[in-house]
Amino acid sequence: MKLKVVVKRNLPLLRLALAGVAAATAASSLRADTTVVFAGGNASSSVLYDRASNVLSGLTVTVASSTLQTFTGTIPGQSGLGNVTIHFVLSGAVGGLQSVANQANVTTATGASLAPQVAVSSTSPSAVGVDPSVFTSAQTLVVPYAFIKNPASSALAGVTNLTQRQAAYLESAAGTLPVSYFGGTGTNLIYLVGRNTASAVRTEIDANVYFTGTLATYTTNSSLQPIPDTSANPGQSSGAAIRSLLGVITNAIGTVAASDIKTFTPLAYEGVPYSVANVENGSYPLWGYEAWYQLSAGSQGAPSANQTAVINALFSAVTSATYQTTSPVFVGNFAPLSGLQVYRSADGGPIQSLLY
Repeated sequence: MKLKVVVKRNLPLLRLALAGVAAATAASSLRADTTVVFAGGNASSSVLYDRASNVLSGLTVTVASSTLQTFTGTIPGQSGLGNVTIHFVLSGAVGGLQSVANQANVTTATGASLAPQVAVSSTSPSAVGVDPSVFTSAQTLVVPYAFIKNPASSALAGVTNLTQRQAAYLESAAGTLPVSYFGGTGTNLIYLVGRNTASAVRTEIDANVYFTGTLATYTTNSSLQPIPDTSANPGQSSGAAIRSLLGVITNAIGTVAASDIKTFTPLAYEGVPYSVANVENGSYPLWGYEAWYQLSAGSQGAPSANQTAVINALFSAVTSATYQTTSPVFVGNFAPLSGLQVYRSADGGPIQSLLY
């Protein structure tokens, strides 16, 4: 049995349908999609990814690495933004500032080569030789830093605190001072495993302990023995790399952001134990503000109106006082702006009270 298809001509309806398609096409062309690129430090990557997931609906995530991810979706109630793509290229706080200031393209998780609109950094431009006058900025959170040790290290069992002088000596003379200099017992030499110059961990800890020399940081050779890091930019590119080396060089002290402490043991500094509460009350000084930096409005490379709308939506989600005081992604890893009882006007500068 053959199926007979009958087509009835209805020209008025056909014209209406075609008109509807044309209107939809015109509306689509007016509603351009929006792309924003964030570059910079990775200390707060977990917060950025969590908040991007919260802001965007119909989410698609492309992951190239822990510091290279792309989020695509829409923002409810803001249909004029079209499909929103947020690229995170978190290769270092210093590099992020330089990329935005110079409008240097970065490669995203999707393989696109784009100039970034926002630098995420817990080091200030002036601290790393970038002209601060080209930026507008807003603080998002506080990043605590710590010297850490492997809790299984018998050589470091008695090392629980660093003074400012000990910390500065450690950075300048790692591998030449015995554990007894740092409060332990025995003749083991103590090594430093530090971050490279792209990291805010490096610049902020240096600023806080007043160290301006050449960092004496260590890595391992093919036999997993500690050797001086003599690479072009000595130091590790991530907190995970620091922890990995501390698992091998057990008589070593590493430098990390608080979110990278994990199962390792933070040392007290100047007799004050590391804790978010001690950052908030001003007694623990190893911390820095994280801020978002954009080129000033009107300058080449400044965000467009649509890009600004996306940036503002994500900024509000990150800086929400409720989020910063209740989310397990945030609590314990960062200090909320709303809880800070002190302030400082420069990296590693004097800490002053907000209460008086």
